[in-house]
Amino acid sequence: LPLSDDVDAQSALQALFRDCAAEKACAVAHPALAQRWQALLALLPRAIDVADPITGKPLHATMTTEAVRGLVHSPLYTPTLGAMLPHAIDEAADGRFGPLLALSTSVGGLPTDMSEGQHFSVICAEDVPRLPPSAGPESDAGAQGLYRAVCAHWPRGDVPAAFYTIPKSASPVLLLSGGLDPVTPPRHAERVAKALGPDARSVVVANNGHNVTAIACMRDAVFRFVDAATDAAAQAVDMGCAAKVPRPLAFQPLLPARAVPATNDPNRFDDPSLRSPDAAASAPKDAR
Repeated sequence: LPLSDDVDAQSALQALFRDCAAEKACAVAHPALAQRWQALLALLPRAIDVADPITGKPLHATMTTEAVRGLVHSPLYTPTLGAMLPHAIDEAADGRFGPLLALSTSVGGLPTDMSEGQHFSVICAEDVPRLPPSAGPESDAGAQGLYRAVCAHWPRGDVPAAFYTIPKSASPVLLLSGGLDPVTPPRHAERVAKALGPDARSVVVANNGHNVTAIACMRDAVFRFVDAATDAAAQAVDMGCAAKVPRPLAFQPLLPARAVPATNDPNRFDDPSLRSPDAAASAPKDAR
C-alpha cells in the first residue's frame, strides 16, 4: 500500500480530469480543470476562513498541500461524490474552500470510519518492512513518508515469509475492482488473479470506485457466484452488468432564478422559448 497509494490516487484524479473533459457540460463549466488543480496547489499553504460544514461556526485554518490532497482523495472512493469534485476544485482555486470541506466531511465522521490504530498495526507489520530504502525527501513526501514516520514508533508483530506467497487456487475465485478506485484499482486484482491461476476471475467495473459490491447488479452477481452448485456454474455466472454501470455526470450548481412568462399551458416548460438556444433550434415545430 505505501508504494502504490500515491500512484493510484493520482491515476484516479487524472481520470476525473479526463472524464470531465469528455463530458460536454463538465467541459463547458470547467474547461481547464487539470490546470485549475495545479493553480490551487500553487496557492498552498494558505490561511482560510470558512464556515464549518457540520456546525456552521466560523473556522480558521491553514490549508496545506497534504490537507487538500486528502480532501480530494476521499470523494474519489465513490463516483457519486467524485462527481462534485470539479465544482469543488474550481471553487477552491478561487479561494472558496467551503464546497471541498463539505464534500470531504460527507465521507467521514461516522462510527463506521476505519480504525486508524488497526490500519497502522497491519501496514506497519505487513508492508512497511518490505519498503525499499528511502530515496530522500522527494520519495517520502507522500504516503511512503507518512507510513515510515508512523511505523517508526508503532508496535508491530512478526509476519512469516509464507504470508507473502500466493498458492494456486483449487476453487473458483472472483476478484472485483473499480476502474476509478484511488486505492485498490484493477491492476492489483489482476496481479493476484494471475498468481491464483486459471480458476481466478478478475471483473472490473470501469466506472465505479472502491465499493463495487454496493452496486445492485454486482451484489446479485456475487450471490449467484457464491450460490452456484458447481465450480463450472460459478465460473459461468454472467458479470456483463459490470460494463453497463455509467459514471455519474458531473455536478452542476443551481443556476440563478429567472422570471418565467405566465401561461395557461400545462406543458409550459416544453415551450421552446424557455429552452436553451441549441435545444430550441432543434425542437419540432408545433403544428397546432
